[in-house]
Amino acid sequence: MTGGTVLIRQAMILTLDAGDRILESGDILIRCGVIEAVGTVAAEASAAADRVIEARGMLAVPGLVNAHMHSQSGTMAGFGDRLSHPAFMWLTQAHTSRRTPEEIRLAVLLCAAQMLQSGTTAAIDHFPGQRFTVAEMDTVLAAWAETGMRATLGMRFFDGAFSDIVPAGAGLPPELAAAAASVDILQPHPLEALREEMPEIVRRWHGHAGRIGVFPAPSNPDRCSDEALVFCAELADQHDLGIHTHLLETRAQAEIAARRYGTTTVEHLDRLGVLSGRWSCAHCIWLDDSDIARMAGHGVVAVHNPESNARIGAGRMRTPDLLGAGVPVALGTDGSGANDNLILQEAMRAAALLHRADLPDRTRWVSARDALRMATEGGARALRLEGRIGRLEPGFRADLALYRLDHPWWVPVNDPVAQLVFAETGAAVSHVLVDGRILVEDGRITSFDAAGALAEIRDRIASMKRRNADLFAVAEAIARAIP
Repeated sequence: MTGGTVLIRQAMILTLDAGDRILESGDILIRCGVIEAVGTVAAEASAAADRVIEARGMLAVPGLVNAHMHSQSGTMAGFGDRLSHPAFMWLTQAHTSRRTPEEIRLAVLLCAAQMLQSGTTAAIDHFPGQRFTVAEMDTVLAAWAETGMRATLGMRFFDGAFSDIVPAGAGLPPELAAAAASVDILQPHPLEALREEMPEIVRRWHGHAGRIGVFPAPSNPDRCSDEALVFCAELADQHDLGIHTHLLETRAQAEIAARRYGTTTVEHLDRLGVLSGRWSCAHCIWLDDSDIARMAGHGVVAVHNPESNARIGAGRMRTPDLLGAGVPVALGTDGSGANDNLILQEAMRAAALLHRADLPDRTRWVSARDALRMATEGGARALRLEGRIGRLEPGFRADLALYRLDHPWWVPVNDPVAQLVFAETGAAVSHVLVDGRILVEDGRITSFDAAGALAEIRDRIASMKRRNADLFAVAEAIARAIP
C-alpha cells in the first residue's frame, strides 16, 4: 500500500535515528511509502489512516539489509560440509547451472520468503554463477519485483579465468581437465558482449517500481580483465550505480593478485583509477593495513559475511580494524550453499562475537549496536540508499519489521538492541513493510504464494540434478582432486 496511509500504533520503536532514540511506546505514520511521523501522530492524521496496525506488545525496527547473497544457491541449504573453497565452488556450479526460467524465479521466491519472514527487507543478489543471458537477468529481476522486496541485482560476470579454484601447483589429470572443458561451465563472458548487454539491463530495470536496482558486479576483480573493471566504473559513473564484487575471500586470491599485479588487489584497483565509494566488496578477509587505509580513504564498503567465511574456512574479516579505520561495514549472509540460511540475526550475532576472545581490550569489540548498524545503515550505504532506508525517521522509506515481544527471548525486554542481536532468531517477526506495503502480516507472506513456491521447488530439484548429471560427475571428481 504505497499510495495510502498506514498507522502503526503503540509500538516500542527502535528508531536508529540521529539521536539513537528508543521509544517505549509510539506511533509511526506512513504516507505514500514514506515515514511521515514517529512518536506522536496528530489525532486527525491517525483518524484518517487507511490502515491501522495495532502494535502494542511489538518492537518496530528498521528493515534489515542483506548486502551480499546469491539467489541461485537458494536451494542449497545443508549442502556439503568440510569442503575446501575450490571443492565448494565446483560443486556449486553443478547445483546452479542450466536453470530454467521458472527455476530461477522459484529460487528467488525461496530466498525472499526466508528473508521477509525474518525481517529483512532489502538485498543485493550477486547473480548468477555462470555467464548470463539478458533473458536470465529479466527473469531474476521480474522475480524480485514480484516479491515486493527492495532488491539490487549485481550483474555477476567474469571475462577471465577462475584460476583461484584450481590452486597453483595442484593441477588436474589430463582426462579430468578435458572433462571439465567438455561440460562448458565457467566460460568467460566476452567484454564485447558485456558492453552491449549490461547497459540494456540497466535501461530496462534500474529504478523499476522504485525498489529494483542493477549494479555491474565482477565475480572477483582477479577473475576480470582490467578493461572490464574500467568498463564497470564507467557504466556506474554514467548511470550513478554501485559496483558489487567478491574481494579477497581466500588466501589463494591474495597470492594470485601478488603474482599478477605485483601488489594487492585493492592497490591495483586504486592504480587503475576505479576504486571509489561506489564499491561494495564481500568478504574482504585477506586485506593488509594499506588495503584498509585505501578502502577508508575512498569510502569503499566492506560487506562482512561471518558465517559463510567460517563455514568454508576462508578466514576472518578484520572487522575491528576496518571499523577503527573508518571503513563502512555492511552485513551479508552469502548464499545458502555457504551459510545454509539467509537469517541476518544470526549474521549480526556472529559479527559481534567473532573477535572477542582475541581482543583483551573490550573497547575494540564489535558491539551489538555496531552489528545492528551494519545490517541497517551499512547495508543502505552498500545499496547507495544512505539517507533513504535504515532508520525509522521522517522522510525515510517505510521499510520496517515488527517483532512480537511475547516470545520467550524477549521476556523481559532489558535491552532491545542487545536482544535483537544476541537473542532474536527472526522467529518473532509479525509484520514486514517495504515502501509502506505490508508484505508479511501475522507471520504470513502476503505478496506472493510462498507455500506454493516451496512445494514447486521440492518437485523440481530432482529433475534439475538429473539434467546436470554430467556437471555433478565432473565437479565431484574435481573436488576429490583438489582437497
